[in-house]
Amino acid sequence: MKIKNEPLSQKEGFRVEYTQAPKKQNMPLNHYHNCYEIYYFLGNAATYFIGNKSYQVNKYDVIFVNKFTYHKTWYEKGEKGERFLIYISDEALNIIPDQDIRNKVLIMFQKKKLSFPNQFNQRLFHKLTEQIYPAFTQQSEPITKLKALFSLLNLLLSMVDMVDKGNAMESSAEVNSKEQRIARIVDYINSNYNEPITLDMLSAQFYISKYYLCHSFNEVTGSSIMGFITEKRIIEAEKLLRYSDLNITQVSETVGFNTISYFITLFKKKYRCTPTAFRKKVNFDDSKIPVS
Repeated sequence: MKIKNEPLSQKEGFRVEYTQAPKKQNMPLNHYHNCYEIYYFLGNAATYFIGNKSYQVNKYDVIFVNKFTYHKTWYEKGEKGERFLIYISDEALNIIPDQDIRNKVLIMFQKKKLSFPNQFNQRLFHKLTEQIYPAFTQQSEPITKLKALFSLLNLLLSMVDMVDKGNAMESSAEVNSKEQRIARIVDYINSNYNEPITLDMLSAQFYISKYYLCHSFNEVTGSSIMGFITEKRIIEAEKLLRYSDLNITQVSETVGFNTISYFITLFKKKYRCTPTAFRKKVNFDDSKIPVS
C-alpha cells in the first residue's frame, strides 16, 4: 500500500520518474519523503532549497536529498524544469553487500549538490532514458525492474568512485545575507521544534521585525513560519510512528503539539488517515530503526 505523499509504495525498492514543471509555476512545492531522492536536472536553471540552504542548479547537476529532509524547487518564468526524479529505499541500498561502500553511498545524500564530468553525464542520461526509466513506463517484468535497479546502483557506485578520486565537483550553497539569517532561524526551529515557538519570540531573538521575518522566510523557504514549524513537527511525528513504540499521545507531546486532537487533525489533513491508521499501514521490522 502506498502512503499519501510518498513516492514509493511499501513494496517498491525504487522508482524513476521523468517530469517537467508547469509552464507557469508561481508557487514552489515543498515536501519531504521517507526515502532518498536523486534529482537529475535537464533544464537550464533552477533554485533548490534543501534543509536550510538554497542551491543554484544548472543542466546535468545532481541533487541528493536525504530522508525526511524538507526541500523544494522553483523555476524561472518559461523554464520547463525538465528532470529525472529517482527515489530509492534503504532496502534497495542494502543490496550493496559491503557496509563501508554502502555508507559512502549514504554520505552522497549529505553532499546535497554534485556536478560530474560530461562523459559521465552522457552515460547517466543514456542509462536513465534507455534502460532504467523505461522499466517504469510499461508493464515490466520483475526481472526488468531488478536489472534497472542494478544499473542504478552501478551508477551510484560510479558517482562514489568519482567523488573519492576528486572527479566530481561538490557545490556550496549560494547564500546572501537574507538567506544566511533565514538559515539560522531554520536551524533554530529544527533544534527547538518540540518547544513553544512564536513569531514574537523569533522576532525578538533574531532582531528582526515580524513583517520582514514573515516575508523573508516565505521568500527563501516557500513556506510560512508557522507552516514550517508544523511541517517539521509532522516530519518528526512520522519518524516516531514508524520507528518507535511511543503511543499516539506520547508522539504528539514529544514533537511539540499542545493537544492530541490538534495533532490528529493536522496529521489527517496531510495523510488522509489518523496516526493510528498510518502506523498500521507501515511495515515494521522486528528490529526497530532508532530515530536520530
